[in-house]
Amino acid sequence: MSEDVWVLGASMTKIGRYPDKDVIDLASEASMNALADGDVTIQDMGVLAAGCMFAQGGIGQQIQKQIGQTGIPVYNVLNACATGATAVRTVYLSIKAGEADMGIAIGAEQMGKMGLLGVSARSEKNVYEPTGRYGGVLPTDGYLGSGTMPAVFGQAGMEYAYENDGVGFEQFAKVAEKNHAHSALNPLAQYQKVFTLEEIMEARVISYPNTLPMCCPTGDGAAAIVLVSDSKLKTLSLEQQRRAVKVGASVLTSDPWTEGAQVQPDVNTLTRNAAAQAYETAGIGPPTSTSPSCTTASRPRS
Repeated sequence: MSEDVWVLGASMTKIGRYPDKDVIDLASEASMNALADGDVTIQDMGVLAAGCMFAQGGIGQQIQKQIGQTGIPVYNVLNACATGATAVRTVYLSIKAGEADMGIAIGAEQMGKMGLLGVSARSEKNVYEPTGRYGGVLPTDGYLGSGTMPAVFGQAGMEYAYENDGVGFEQFAKVAEKNHAHSALNPLAQYQKVFTLEEIMEARVISYPNTLPMCCPTGDGAAAIVLVSDSKLKTLSLEQQRRAVKVGASVLTSDPWTEGAQVQPDVNTLTRNAAAQAYETAGIGPPTSTSPSCTTASRPRS
């Protein structure tokens, strides 16, 4: 499993609201554009992996019906926020194992009508009795938090701030300030508005320390990449070889056990461990990092 793997083509749709398209439409669009970007066709693919949190049935087979059914193996993956990256890793490992010399990985979601939280909070009002497998007690978001995503990461942020001097509300807001500045430069981003640090800090609190501009909106979109083995790449045109990007590392991790992990996932340690393993595998470090890597942190939820 020593052969290098390269990204040959890539594409994504603009993130937004698509009432006239379903998730298969979006995934097919990204897939066809990724194939075109790599100057290859579906007939060149030896494996396909597709991920979607909310699609019914095998999304990979449904995409095939739109872009071409060629009899290749299809993997359907579901892995929380790491679903798309896990599809990439699935194709990556298939190529590493010698099962295919080229493949396509796809991630797609249609979440635009699901609201800020992605899923509804519990329906009961002002009930603070332990319920559920792990005895969660808070049904609403706010300063106290809950099991929804803004609160989970708000709780993780507060834990990180507790363990690291000098980290507080302003430091978290600066992350959002930077991210919004980047999104303003990306024509495919869902929102392209620059926010000042003051606007972010003074906005409505969703789950402390997260204010509204610090939370990810739900939306519709898809992305796809074509991966190719090193030996196969050498048989392609010089232009394809010139444009290919080497995958420095691909790492998948899951939550480590901690005493409080039954109710609060240890996302801080999880991300650090995945990044450290990726750097070690690629043989590089953060100060001099120039090679791309695919770092996947999986956080399964009940």
